Amino acid sequence: MKKYTLVSVVLITVILFSAILLPQPVPMRSIQTDANQISENLLIGMNSSNRGLCASSTYMMGELCCKRGVVPLLSLLHNAKCEDIRILAALSLCKIGDARGIFAVKRAAVYDESDRVKRLCNLFYKASIAGKIPSSSILEKG
Repeated sequence: MKKYTLVSVVLITVILFSAILLPQPVPMRSIQTDANQISENLLIGMNSSNRGLCASSTYMMGELCCKRGVVPLLSLLHNAKCEDIRILAALSLCKIGDARGIFAVKRAAVYDESDRVKRLCNLFYKASIAGKIPSSSILEKG
């Protein structure tokens, strides 16, 4: 009889505590990212030695039309060893729509050592002049 009473008391205690504690939602961490944090993280990614991270950060900088990325993108366009990074930098500069970037893409279409980069920079430049590349800023403070 004592065992039955002990088991029933433990069972009732567990049921009561679970009924009290489980229906309450678990508080989730509030994650709010602002434009400055996003652009800062992208700038860090662009300076990474990881080629994939650098490429994706370069592309996202253009997708978000972040004006803070113009000078680092110019540096990548002129100094990156990888053709793909230079192409992504040119595309991002055209998407941002800054005059310095578009001029640099125009010059890269003439003076880059890679024929592939020259050809794509020429296409990006012509598309940006024709207005076929949208350059609207998603980030307000970028």
